[in-house]
Amino acid sequence: MAGRVAAMPLVVLAGNPNAGKSTIFNALTGARQHVGNWPGKTVAVSSGTARWNGTSVTLVDLPGTYSLSAHSLEEAIARDFILEEQPDVAIIVADATNLERNLYLAVQILELGAPTALALNMMDAAEADGTAIDIHLLQRLLGIPVVPTVGSKRQGLEDLLQQAIEEAAPQPKSVDYGLEMEQAIATLQPEVARLIGPTAARYTAIKLLEGDTRVIEACSQSPAMEPLLVMARTLAEQIEAIYGDDVELLVADRRYGYVHGLAHQVVTQNRSTQHRTTTDRIDDLVAHRVLGLPIFFGLMALVFVLTANASAPFVTWVDITVNGVLAGWVTAVLTALSAPAWLLSLLVDGILAGVGGVLVFLPVLLVLYFCLAVLEDSGYMARAAFVMDRLMHLLGLHGKSFIPLVVGFGCNVPGILATRTLENRRDRLMTGLMVPLMSCAARLPIYVIFAAAFFPGHAALVVFGLYVLGIALAVLSGLLFRRTLFAKTADSLFVLELPPYRKPALHGLLTHMWRHSEEFVRKAATVILLASMVVWALLNLPVGVDDTADSLFGQAASAVAPVFAPLGFGNWEATGSLATGLVAKEVVISSMSVIYLGGDEAEEAQPVNVVDDLRTVVVGFGEAVLESIKIVVSIVPGINLVGDQSPEGDTGLSIALQRNFTPASAAAFLVFVLIYAPCVATVGALKSEYGGRWATFSIVYLTVLAWIAGFLTYRLALWLA
Repeated sequence: MAGRVAAMPLVVLAGNPNAGKSTIFNALTGARQHVGNWPGKTVAVSSGTARWNGTSVTLVDLPGTYSLSAHSLEEAIARDFILEEQPDVAIIVADATNLERNLYLAVQILELGAPTALALNMMDAAEADGTAIDIHLLQRLLGIPVVPTVGSKRQGLEDLLQQAIEEAAPQPKSVDYGLEMEQAIATLQPEVARLIGPTAARYTAIKLLEGDTRVIEACSQSPAMEPLLVMARTLAEQIEAIYGDDVELLVADRRYGYVHGLAHQVVTQNRSTQHRTTTDRIDDLVAHRVLGLPIFFGLMALVFVLTANASAPFVTWVDITVNGVLAGWVTAVLTALSAPAWLLSLLVDGILAGVGGVLVFLPVLLVLYFCLAVLEDSGYMARAAFVMDRLMHLLGLHGKSFIPLVVGFGCNVPGILATRTLENRRDRLMTGLMVPLMSCAARLPIYVIFAAAFFPGHAALVVFGLYVLGIALAVLSGLLFRRTLFAKTADSLFVLELPPYRKPALHGLLTHMWRHSEEFVRKAATVILLASMVVWALLNLPVGVDDTADSLFGQAASAVAPVFAPLGFGNWEATGSLATGLVAKEVVISSMSVIYLGGDEAEEAQPVNVVDDLRTVVVGFGEAVLESIKIVVSIVPGINLVGDQSPEGDTGLSIALQRNFTPASAAAFLVFVLIYAPCVATVGALKSEYGGRWATFSIVYLTVLAWIAGFLTYRLALWLA
């Protein structure tokens, strides 16, 4: 093999046992074959010579294997031969009667980066068995030549050899292994490439995380590799701690999900002959073409019911702790120290009112992210992409584009970054422009406080309706973009992964819940803290101003306020709060807290009883836990969208909002907040991914759309009142 010349291509045949690989090998080589040792090894491999287009081709029949994990000698031979000999083409022989199982090996060989072709063997048996395979779609999804063959009858073999040699090219298909795994691979891959070369660097990084003994032994021979091995072990331990499973099992699950999704898209099988697994039976329901969409929206509705109602007792507890107990302590201490009035106002009316007004909604986000983590880790979210596939095709996109949109529910920035997984710029850009319409968690505090204040008893339904409205507007915007901005571009295809259903690990759920929520806490400690102080300062300048409407903040907001008069909230308080929301959407609530709750003369400090206050905090937390459990138990058996556990229904901010908004203007305000210009972080992500022109377009388009939608909402609400 090592001594071959360029005019004599080296082609290897790989495949599962009993896939007909040796039959094809024998048919192509005839008597021109032999069994000999692999040069430099004590391993025997079958090789022979085939004729193609008047040229001799060296053909090697690798041992039959189900994977390249190297748990057996056959697996090690197959993998090492491809890695070390670097054949011109690898032909994967797959049993067409059991395509899904055979594709698992194909995915691993594709990850090695070898030029690859796929032979769908035993096509006559598959057709007789009632199995139909969309070969053209399979070829487009994998990006490699796919040729139907019947090795025992020599059908398709000449075409197979021709397409394999002439058309096969390196096509490293990357399975998405999930956030934590992908971050670990991205950390290891550059070091692997630096130490052993770029060939199969990603594959090697995955093997190191899996703890592949053969790869580790090979790396251990070089002292320079020791830091890399230590890094891989550390990263693997972190991943296993999150998911409660070995990395090797997690990788296998992701690969199986990839091939299961691929088979789901290209194979139509006679159900009377199909082996039905538990996953298949569940998918018959949740991924059904008709029932799948109502099930998806039903689950989302349940998530928001749990989010709004189960978090309500904790929201009340945090409000009492921060804005009651803590504010009382700060007031008492500063009064005892004879602190100046401006300092007391800054800390209580500015910082505590602003930051505390936002932090009370941390329980809401924790519950939301916990529920989303359950859906993600169980494997359901991948089915949601399948369910949305038909809808996304109407936009000229694929179901895989729905994944960045789902990510955008947490935060629009990672949603935009997630479009990198899409394979062409048109899909990335079109999906990225739709992501800001996905209602991020930063908007949730605004929804909750307004819904509880103006639509008591229906808060969960209102919040859910806003999320659905965001999805609907994203779809309509996508249709508009497809017919205008992207009318001349072609649609694309992707493989949608369907991982096996798994019981989520509690530690993993808690890790994902906190990992997403900590960004909210970080903002409260930095961006929201700074914004609250700036708003307080502008409300108190020029020095000695009596009415906050005459302050710098009030005057600037008043100049713009008439723009929003047709929407029902043309006052400077709402306008100014919306402006600060461009920094971060959570700041809208912190600004309103400072505007509506601050600025009054400081009340006389009340005596503080630390023991009683601590008892209030501890007992209140216990009561919140019990109340939340009772709410969850009452919700789950019978999904009641009209709950009565709306958080924050009678706080000072809620009362202030009720004085300054009507239900109609509150509805318009919520719709405007859902749509209007993204925060600066999202704009930065849009600019870095797609360029400044598209970031500017997003700001203008969304703001105009928000005004129109808010106006229509206000008029409709007045008409219905």
